[in-house]
Amino acid sequence: MSKGIALSSLFPLSAHLPMLPVSSALFSEETREAGEQGGVYRPEGYRLVWEDDFTGNSLNESEWFYRLDLKMNSAQRAENVRVENGKLVLAMKKEDFLGMRYTGAGVVSKRKWQHGYYEVKAKLTNVPGWHHSFWAQAGTGFLTYCFNRFMEIDVFEMESTKASNYNLWIYRDGWSSAKHGWKSMHDQDLGFDASDGYHVYGYEYTSEGIRFYIDGKNVHNILASEDDYKHYSMNLWLTVIATHSDSGPDLPAYDYFDYIRCYTKDPGAKLPAKVEPSIETGDNVYVDNYDPWGFNMGDYWEISTDGEAYHGKNYYKWKTSDAYRPDRDWALFRPYIAKDGQYDIYLRWPAGKDRAQNVPLEIWYEGGTKKDTSHAVNQQQHDGEWVKIGNYRFKAGWNNLIKLLAKGPGYTIADAAKFVLRNS
Repeated sequence: MSKGIALSSLFPLSAHLPMLPVSSALFSEETREAGEQGGVYRPEGYRLVWEDDFTGNSLNESEWFYRLDLKMNSAQRAENVRVENGKLVLAMKKEDFLGMRYTGAGVVSKRKWQHGYYEVKAKLTNVPGWHHSFWAQAGTGFLTYCFNRFMEIDVFEMESTKASNYNLWIYRDGWSSAKHGWKSMHDQDLGFDASDGYHVYGYEYTSEGIRFYIDGKNVHNILASEDDYKHYSMNLWLTVIATHSDSGPDLPAYDYFDYIRCYTKDPGAKLPAKVEPSIETGDNVYVDNYDPWGFNMGDYWEISTDGEAYHGKNYYKWKTSDAYRPDRDWALFRPYIAKDGQYDIYLRWPAGKDRAQNVPLEIWYEGGTKKDTSHAVNQQQHDGEWVKIGNYRFKAGWNNLIKLLAKGPGYTIADAAKFVLRNS
């Protein structure tokens, strides 16, 4: 059940200042005594303002997005998320879907949160090859390598259920700029196996930085003062993805979340608004690399504004440095299709001499059940033109797409795609 009011500091507060090295030392102020609530110790002075106890028979979609990206070695599916017996359940499966051998799951809060204390109670699987995480970053769940990725807090990142990472990322101008304010503690021993039972994982985000907690114990601190770093409001993510192409055979497997809770110290705080970017629908659907929905890429592609023929505000480019890697060297456009029908597909890009002359394409149609690999494009030609790729039958939903593979020499460009309904 979702309830309550929310945090006071919901939006960026300070003007940009030069970034300073991050320290893992304790904060300058005295560590506050913890207060006990419900058998778990929490930082003193906080009150509960919003929670989801995952009651009922389905996810509260008014509060959550589904994670729907392709990343590493899995495609994340809404079908892998369920609520039952008072738990959020995220499934890990071995199944072929949109070119991936595995499917994972995740949910992303529609509300953005800033300073406060946040925690989840979770029991995770110990099946090898999967990455479990409770983290904060702005986004809808469609793309994690987005251009406006300014800050990330990783409360837990587990490849093994006996060790976790605690991370803080802060970028001055988005992830394409040089790193600033990065601090990571990798493979820290939990002192238990997270698959054996439920544990409470939390973080306190203050004007001084981040404190990480497990079962009420302060296990790590990162100094990131608001005087030196710009602090952001972020969505909360609960996710699991496959990191290896040979993930363990004991599938399906499941992560369980008993609750998520948000706390504040401000008695007059208002609930942060839900941020729901609009999804383009209709007979003509455009998907730009800048859009919050419909664009996905496999790694940190470069942002560029070179030339004048690109669509929207910018575009992405990527040059494979070695052999093609299917977990990294691709980008795709994935429209929301409102009704079944025959659709013309178009791509556009700013052409140039440093572009790839042979970019193979994958077109997934009929709701992702069929694939065509017969097309390729020369991105040294057709500068800023809409180039028709073909006509395909799309089924309603998110599971039709066109994917560019960065396999050859030169830069592969991901700029924009257009999908035009011809008949239904």
